Amino acid sequence: MQQAVNLTPDGHANKASHLNNLGIAFLRQFECLGELRDIENAIHVNQQAIDLTPDGHAAKASRFNNLGTTFSCRFEHLGELGDIENAIHLNRQAVDLTPDGHADKARMLNNLGSAFQSRFERLGKLRDIENAIHVKRQALDLTPDGHADKASMLNNLGLAFQSRFKCLGELGDIENAIHVNQQAVDLTPDGHADKARWLISLGIAFFRRFERLGELRDIENVIHVNQQVIDLTPDGHADKANRFNNLGSAFFRRFERLGKLGDIENAICVIQQAVDLTPDGHAAKASRLSNLGSAFSRRFQHLGELGDIENAIHVIQQAVDLTPDGHADKARLLNNLGNAFQSRFEHLGELRDIENVILVKRQAVDLTPDGHADKAGMLNNLGSAFFQRFERLGKLGDIENAIHVNQQAIDLTPDGHAEQADRLTNLGVAFSCRFERLGKLRDIDNAIHVKQQAVDLTPDGHAGKATLLNNLGNAFLLRFEHLVELKDIENAIHVKQQAVDLTPDGHADKASRLNNLGNAFFRRFEHLGKLGDIENAIHVNRQAIDLTPDGHAVRALLFNNLSSAFQSRFARLGELGDIENAIHVSRQAVDLTPDDHARKAVFLMNLGSAFKCRFEHLGELRDIENAILVKRLAVELTPDGHANKAIRLSNLGIALFSRFKHLSKPGDFMEATAAFKQATENTSSSPSTRYYAAYFWATLCSEYQSPSSALDAYTVVLDIIPQVVWFGQTVHRRYEELPKIGRTINAAAAMAISVGDFTRAVEWLEEGRSIVWKQILQLRTPLDELRQQHPDLADELLRVSQALDNSGTSNFQPRIDSEINQQSAEEEAQNHRKLAARYEALLQQVRELDGFDNFLRPRKFSELAPAARNGPVVVVNVAKLRCDALILGTSGEIIPVPLPIFSYEQAETLRLKLLSSLQACGVRVSRNGDRATRLAGKDNKDHFGSVLADLWSHVVQPILPEIEQALYENAHHSLPHITWCATGALAFLPLHAAGIYGDPRKNVNISDFAVSSYTTTLTAMLSSVSKPKQGPTKTPSVFIVSQPDTPGLPSLPGTVKEVEVIQYYTSPDRTCHLTHKLATVGAVLDEMSKHEIIHLACHGIQDIKNPLSSAFALYDGRLELNALMRLSLKNAELAVLSACQTATGDENLPEEAVHLAAGMLAVGYPSVIATMWSIGDKDAPVIADKVYANLLGHCDLANSESQKAKLTPAYALHEAVKHLREEVGPTNFVKWVPFIHFGV
Repeated sequence: MQQAVNLTPDGHANKASHLNNLGIAFLRQFECLGELRDIENAIHVNQQAIDLTPDGHAAKASRFNNLGTTFSCRFEHLGELGDIENAIHLNRQAVDLTPDGHADKARMLNNLGSAFQSRFERLGKLRDIENAIHVKRQALDLTPDGHADKASMLNNLGLAFQSRFKCLGELGDIENAIHVNQQAVDLTPDGHADKARWLISLGIAFFRRFERLGELRDIENVIHVNQQVIDLTPDGHADKANRFNNLGSAFFRRFERLGKLGDIENAICVIQQAVDLTPDGHAAKASRLSNLGSAFSRRFQHLGELGDIENAIHVIQQAVDLTPDGHADKARLLNNLGNAFQSRFEHLGELRDIENVILVKRQAVDLTPDGHADKAGMLNNLGSAFFQRFERLGKLGDIENAIHVNQQAIDLTPDGHAEQADRLTNLGVAFSCRFERLGKLRDIDNAIHVKQQAVDLTPDGHAGKATLLNNLGNAFLLRFEHLVELKDIENAIHVKQQAVDLTPDGHADKASRLNNLGNAFFRRFEHLGKLGDIENAIHVNRQAIDLTPDGHAVRALLFNNLSSAFQSRFARLGELGDIENAIHVSRQAVDLTPDDHARKAVFLMNLGSAFKCRFEHLGELRDIENAILVKRLAVELTPDGHANKAIRLSNLGIALFSRFKHLSKPGDFMEATAAFKQATENTSSSPSTRYYAAYFWATLCSEYQSPSSALDAYTVVLDIIPQVVWFGQTVHRRYEELPKIGRTINAAAAMAISVGDFTRAVEWLEEGRSIVWKQILQLRTPLDELRQQHPDLADELLRVSQALDNSGTSNFQPRIDSEINQQSAEEEAQNHRKLAARYEALLQQVRELDGFDNFLRPRKFSELAPAARNGPVVVVNVAKLRCDALILGTSGEIIPVPLPIFSYEQAETLRLKLLSSLQACGVRVSRNGDRATRLAGKDNKDHFGSVLADLWSHVVQPILPEIEQALYENAHHSLPHITWCATGALAFLPLHAAGIYGDPRKNVNISDFAVSSYTTTLTAMLSSVSKPKQGPTKTPSVFIVSQPDTPGLPSLPGTVKEVEVIQYYTSPDRTCHLTHKLATVGAVLDEMSKHEIIHLACHGIQDIKNPLSSAFALYDGRLELNALMRLSLKNAELAVLSACQTATGDENLPEEAVHLAAGMLAVGYPSVIATMWSIGDKDAPVIADKVYANLLGHCDLANSESQKAKLTPAYALHEAVKHLREEVGPTNFVKWVPFIHFGV
């Protein structure tokens, strides 16, 4: 043809035709050999042919079309946008020049459509694929049935539908594609040269639908049609190699879906055939080598045989070397080479491999233009490489880069994309890793959120489902370790078990998933102490090690985790073999780990813990020496600001203290306290870890150092407590954290008292009592002053406070059954933590304003002192160090009263004796709600008299002389008044009844000297003493709620009499009474704000597991503290809780006052009459009669004498109890002692 052109003189009529034919020949040679000069020559001679063809010539359109096709071909090779722009321009001219009805019109339209489709695949602009489908439809419509090109037109339209499906993910497009591609196959007779091509297109359509829906039949169809293609392709056919390659890719995909070894074996076999059939220099040689490498790499991941990954790197490197710079496939091949290096790095852990990964994947990203469909995948893979180098070296920049590029990848990935789940989980893994490094809660919440999305997007049966579940489980486990919320560890075990179950034996990831499941069992054992969990942990960790070949990089981690499990079982069972095993495998973990590895510190710390355990068991000095040595090294290897720095410092401190106790060397003690102090300063560590470090520091200083150093440590403890009992937790979760804190507060106050710092002792006791109540009330604090000066900030703080209040006190549900509920609970928890973080940021913002530096901070003593304005308040601190009373006088002074003959242990003993006495008297103490049930006392004895006598002689009697003057200054014409604020076990003991009874010669009790009230906190009294009192002439309105027959609970016939006696003293127009069916939860809540006094004569229920569910039992359900706390009552004066145990509280939360009486104080009642235990049904009317007689007088007597006789609630109750005591006998303690008064 070149000769024909050369022999044809310029100007000859056939010159253009010969040039056109020569161009077609160059194009065909390029398609065969892939040499760029051929396509350059094709374009050159086709352009000459057009230039020589005059306008109007019949062949002009055809030649435009041919040149357009040639530009399209070069575009596919080089990816330069100008080529596809030229192709579209030329193909459009060809269409425009071809009249309707012309035989070539359909072919021209089809080629124009293909050009639009190519530009779409490059730029992703929707109008291009819309145009492609439009003109290909026209082409199909112009092609009559039976025409030889009909099948081709159908095939091409199907390819366009496939492209639009990839972009939009609309199922209709892929259904249309399969439909028309199937038509193309059906129209083509067996033996036709194009049959195989149409089958290939149909196979691609099935494959696209498989990626979208994950239905196995689609990938089966892909393999079936590709096998047909192979069978139809004779040996020696130019496309035979390509068709083997396609079949191999289909086997590869089914392997990824089902994980069956036969599929990856078949993939390698047929792709190897494709490579062998492809001559050197062929344009597709590099691509096929790369695919072979990917198959070797995948088999390596499944079987772990090193030869496979070496082969993978070798053949993919060949592919890269064969591909010239500027080739459109260069980036993809570099990315694949990076994947292979990454797999070898994961196996061998050699640093040069991960450096190579980042190098080639960066090149791949840089070579992929913005807007290219592959850009997201390249970024995702680069992110994975940064993540793995971070895990190896621990450099923060790597994990920041990982998150940045993974987020870019997600942003570029359309919803419904087949890779969306994998990219989400990779971003989640990066968030998890940064959380481990910096300890910021939002990172782990983000990790769980995106990993859950990834799991939800992946259909059951998908081969990748196990990986995604495993990653989600890891994130739940990490958050559990930070927040210690049980649902997180339950979720972790659940999804990790699923991951293990979905992973077939022999799979390369089986060991790592077993290891992760073992970690979750181990953590739950540490939390709940169930032996089955640690047995499971050891079992699965051992399985993981057995499945992992020697030399594998993950082996060290597996040994470390098995060591932790052995240590935990040793601590539980004390069997020496376990600690010996722990040290042995821990040493292996350390020895296998290079010094610059990020996990080296973890493994050293664990080895140190094992040595320390054995030291405590056997007492051999070399063990504690070794423990300190390796723990010191672990701390040195951990950078400041690392989330685990505090726990490692604390562990070092504990080891040093152990040696100090053994050898008494002051240097060990000083270094231990310094380590604990440094741990408290590492703010990126979890609050719980820092709290325990501060606690150890304070405890050591208290026992071995000066009180001033102990006070410094306790100051840090108090600063950390609000972070441990945090707004970001539900109220239920905060109560779970509190038992450990109460005793620490008491110890801190005792230390302050011992050095005479009584002001600080009072402030600390106040700060550490009723923490959750105060947090709840803080969210409801009026913001009037802030609003006057900064209204926008006040409004924002109010909005966040209200949202946080609603979130924190929402009903606790310990078990969540359905997946939907689980996800909504997860979203709710994450939203709660975001609100808490925003609330704290707003508080900080307010405190930076002039005049607001103490906004909502704990109150100073000067602000607390007015609580004693109406009479002395006696704060009794019970601690192991010492017991003291601190009396707040009416003039703002603090009178200290040491209680040397009272102790923490005695308070506990008295509490248990009281419990035994109540059981002996048949009073219900199981807190399930009825108010007069009798129990059979077994071995219980009645110690009531001795309990009250001990309280008198050891607590109350030493206090009274110290406040005698203050009492009588405030007594006026009646008995003086004392308010008790007790701590620890004393909070459950009846100080108001302390005395000696039953011996006429010695009879003495506190009620002879004073009227007693209780308060939960000084803060609770401040709001009450500042409340404006009602005018003396106004009669309060009374709201009575009674339930003689509550459904499902024992009847309370005495409540009928109780209501009658109350109504004797109230006027009908100032009284509302709801009973039986009328006394519903809603009706009571609606009515409460309308009355000054509420009287509840019903069952009370104390819920220990969930204190805020403590409730009054009404006709249609429970009126819970949760609901009461949402009320705001401006006119409330008194609540009378004539229900059992309304002031009982939780023995594990003595400082929190979690009972119904405290709830009524919190919602705004300044005075509350309540009961400490079940009351007699006949006693309640007696008390009611005398209380209301003293409070109100008879409703018909409005003269001044009756007005004078009216008493305050505390005095009214005092007189009523005195009357009942005389009626039932002074030693019938169970009858008269339970009635108590809270507030003012």
